[in-house]
Amino acid sequence: MGAIPLQKEILSRLKQCRGIVRAAVGFDNIDIKFAGQKGIPVCNVPDYGTEEVADHTLALTLALIRKLPYIDQYVRHEKWDWSAIGSVPRIRGMKFGIVGFGRIGSAVAKRAQAFGFNVAFFDPYVPSGVEKAHGITRYETLHELIESSKVITIHTLLSEETYHLIGRPEFDLMTPETILINTSRGETLDQEVLIESLTRGKIGYVGLDVLADEPKIPEELKNSDRTILSAHSAFYADESLKELRRKAAQSARKFLLDQKERSLVNECFLNFK
Repeated sequence: MGAIPLQKEILSRLKQCRGIVRAAVGFDNIDIKFAGQKGIPVCNVPDYGTEEVADHTLALTLALIRKLPYIDQYVRHEKWDWSAIGSVPRIRGMKFGIVGFGRIGSAVAKRAQAFGFNVAFFDPYVPSGVEKAHGITRYETLHELIESSKVITIHTLLSEETYHLIGRPEFDLMTPETILINTSRGETLDQEVLIESLTRGKIGYVGLDVLADEPKIPEELKNSDRTILSAHSAFYADESLKELRRKAAQSARKFLLDQKERSLVNECFLNFK
């Protein structure tokens, strides 16, 4: 079940609402601007699954590079033959491009470095010097990052700015060796162009934890032997779900007690008149 939309029609009926807690990272189902204009603070739980999503991103990446789904099926249905895996590149030194360098993007960078990837990122909103602190490369444009990277991972929130952030111009820069991973939001990619690029062999492999119209799964993605799909499960671990519930309840308590909440997502729109 998807998130319940809280748009102007519903929010305008709220007369005594002290705050809205989105028990998730994404909050694109809420009209945060209108809520702010009504004096309703909105917060999310931005960090409950950081480790899990970062781990999942690397798991998808490694599985695709090492062709684990293919060789597993081959061994089960054919025979024990290492050469069936075909061409596999070495990971050390491979350029790993991260789109969005927030909590999850930086956690992914740390893990990718441990495997020997040559890590780079694009994010116009992080301050200068972050790249020096992490010992990685920063690109000033998204296209430069895509052109130079063999692995591209998406870690942005969904907004008007990031909707179809990876569209036809970006897919045209990719190659049959490109590995694309998305554990953020399905709509950050133009899914139709993704399917077209995959079908025509213009992109190599795709790991998707999110889709544009979940839970619908396009047949082209379901039937491709160059995709891994994981049902929006990247966030999940037994511990992360407990952490989510605990932190959401703590935020609700803060709203009721008029205490400061650090994870407001509409502070710039708030009007307490």
